[in-house]
Amino acid sequence: MKELQLQVQDEDDGNRAWKFVLAHWKTVVKSREHNRKCFKRGEVTVNGVVAEVTKLLVKGDWVKIRFDDRAAHESVYGREKLDVRYEDDDLAVVVKPSGKTMVAFGFMLPFSVSPSRSVQGADEQLDHLGQDAEAHVESGGVVVEDGDVDDDENEDDNFEIPSNISPAVGQQHRLPCAIHGIEKAANGLVLVSKTRPMRATLLKMHNEGQFVRTFRIICHGAWKKPDTDAAAIDESTSQDTAYYSPGVSIPIDTTSLDAEYLESIRVVHLTLSNEAGLISTLDITPRSPYLGVNIRRYLLSQGHPVVGDSGNTKPLKANRNKGLFSAVIKVEFKHPLKDTTVVASFDEPAKFEQLRNREQRACVRRKAEELEELRKGGVEPVSTFDRKSDKPIAYLIGEKDFYQMRFKVSPATLIPRSSTETLVRAAITLSQQRPVKILDVGTGSGCLLLALLNSLPNATGVGVDISTEALEIANINKDLHNLSDRTSFLPGDLSDLQGTPELFQSFDILVCNPPYLDSAKADRLKTLFAGTEHEPPVALFAEKEGYGAYELLACSLSRDLSTDGATRSIMASGGYVILEIGSGMGARVREIFKFLRFEEALKDNQDSERCLVFSLPTSPVDP
Repeated sequence: MKELQLQVQDEDDGNRAWKFVLAHWKTVVKSREHNRKCFKRGEVTVNGVVAEVTKLLVKGDWVKIRFDDRAAHESVYGREKLDVRYEDDDLAVVVKPSGKTMVAFGFMLPFSVSPSRSVQGADEQLDHLGQDAEAHVESGGVVVEDGDVDDDENEDDNFEIPSNISPAVGQQHRLPCAIHGIEKAANGLVLVSKTRPMRATLLKMHNEGQFVRTFRIICHGAWKKPDTDAAAIDESTSQDTAYYSPGVSIPIDTTSLDAEYLESIRVVHLTLSNEAGLISTLDITPRSPYLGVNIRRYLLSQGHPVVGDSGNTKPLKANRNKGLFSAVIKVEFKHPLKDTTVVASFDEPAKFEQLRNREQRACVRRKAEELEELRKGGVEPVSTFDRKSDKPIAYLIGEKDFYQMRFKVSPATLIPRSSTETLVRAAITLSQQRPVKILDVGTGSGCLLLALLNSLPNATGVGVDISTEALEIANINKDLHNLSDRTSFLPGDLSDLQGTPELFQSFDILVCNPPYLDSAKADRLKTLFAGTEHEPPVALFAEKEGYGAYELLACSLSRDLSTDGATRSIMASGGYVILEIGSGMGARVREIFKFLRFEEALKDNQDSERCLVFSLPTSPVDP
């Protein structure tokens, strides 16, 4: 307990009590939250009377603070009680929650584990709790965790000497004391010593491999049986036939990295996954004292990384930022003072089952959608369809629905997206059923223009694209939907619309879905958005953080609009420009097209801003 006292001087006359305490005793109370708690606990008095935080001070008042170190420490680390799975007078097995460092876990232990009943153990524990509180106060309630090193940091170090025997450098003197560490992102059972002699005994047992720990992990993929021909595995192949099935042990590959640190691997679940094909839930027993990092390194070298966002792991796209899917679910050892075997366990974290359910549901949903697409494409029987090609199903069958129409597609064209239907609806509204002329820049398969003409029987249109292969598909779609008499498709470049004389028609509406993914991030974006690696890059990616195509189109339109009305060639006075945009791109695109009049922004079915509408001025603009 700290006691400090100070008399109010002229400069503090009229100040609130809480401001006085915070200003003069920063070495004790370093934050407003701690200050508030001091007042709440009645530790601040003015002239011998317990003070409220809002009390006004006058010159000559005596302000005293009696700071309860242990109460302050408990207010931070005693709020959350740990799950104790085994405890006696000398040791305990406690669950470390995910998101807690081993330093924080060490500070939480005294508030969840009972003190040892031995005089020495109890005295040591109380003494060390006081030391912890003192250190906590001196640091202003902020625990410095320089010594808190997760076992996945510095992973290129020499793993012959396990660095995770001591959970946190500088905490070895404290009781109760964790004997081994677990990564911050993981949770699981930790062995805890309650007395100094037991700590030495448990550390010795730990180093000699007398503890058996079971890790529950989820990793990418599954292990094929040795005699299985990978090329012969398809969706009709039984998992039990092709892969090591639940309940079966997987042989350890002794030639792989860190294999010597593993004792056994057993399959618990196999779950379908759109991204990984399968994900495996495994129970892995490492040789003590080696822990999580050795497991992750081995699995990574086997091509089956643990699901997670930290070192030696790989996330699942649909389950990012969910932490590390690794937990110590069981600890077994012979009690050093009793002729008994201690077995402590707990159920796997709830997020494991949630992940499996999400992946399974998504896989079933995708399969149902693909089967429907196959039926629409006339591919029967379904058994002739090879899903392992990993190509988008639209390319496999060569067709895709868009705006209640069926279009031919190929790897030379983008696959039509439902979000692009926002442009169709916007253009239909603006046309007001007039006999408008529509220009589709970057037409691809022609789906956008043809959907508009199908909905506007009095409209005509032209689509341009730099890809001759895409134009071939567009012409097929034009004939397929009997729109040849109102449609033409031409080679053309959005950066130089004036270079295509056939466009000198004074169009009423220009629609464009330009490439807007950042080309500098192409490789990463292809891994984030499934299927895009098979689509034409020129239709997806643009320079200048994805804004390059907008700038080129803006320059092209600006040149057209800089002439007077009599010679204006491409766009009609008072016409409209409708652009698709990516999420979060609206403000900058509006700035690029500031020479036009912004009309409105429209959202797609996912409530994302997807379409910008501009109107053309009726007089020439400066180039």
